[in-house]
This record gives sequence, structure tokens and C-alpha cells, in this order.
Amino acid sequence: MNEANVQQEIIRLEQARCRALVEADIDSLQKLVSDDVVHVHANGKKDNKVAYLLMVEKQIRFLEASRQALDVRVYGELAVATGHLHQTIEMKESAQRIVMHVMTTQVWAQRKGAWQQVSFQATNL
Repeated sequence: MNEANVQQEIIRLEQARCRALVEADIDSLQKLVSDDVVHVHANGKKDNKVAYLLMVEKQIRFLEASRQALDVRVYGELAVATGHLHQTIEMKESAQRIVMHVMTTQVWAQRKGAWQQVSFQATNL
């Protein structure tokens, strides 16, 4: 796969991840996120895969998750994606809605022929 194809694949996978969040599709997220992922939320909280998926399933309803331009740089079997992410979430327990505008950096790695997110870092704008 050439660099342009990898860039398009990462953008497609990130769109799929956003769609899976809104649809609460844990099975798809399970495949998109590596077992050893480090997910750092905009508030500084760090989750592993189990904690991240439990949060999506039990604590937060994603009403919207959308990307604007995503800059993807490819380094062999690694890709770094940086861009603006807009999310509207609702806390399941309190029904509090939160609109988030964050800048993210994600690292994707190709493992056994498939790309998976291995690191995620969000910063509030």
C-alpha cells in the first residue's frame, strides 16, 4: 500500500471509529482499537482498552462525533493522524450534555495486515 492509500485508509478507519462511537458499536471499536491502546482524554484521564470500551458502553452516549480535515503522516507500519474532533456527548447517569472541540493526535499501527489505533491524545481547544 502506498502512502496516499494508507492516508485514505486511516481517514476511513477514523470515520468508522466516530460512527461506532455514535452507534455504540462496541464490536467495531474492539477491532479498531488495539489491545494495548493508551487513550488519553481531554481531561487528562488515561484509559486502557477495557476501561475505554466500558466508558463508551456504560457511561457516555455519543450524540455526535465528526472530523474536519485529518492530517495523516505515514512512517512504514505506523501512521500519525492529527486533527480537530467535534463531539457532543451525554453522560448517561446525569443526562448532562457536553459539547467538545478537541485537537487529537492518534497513532495507528499495522498489525497482521490490519490498522489499529494504539494511542489517542485529546486536547481541549
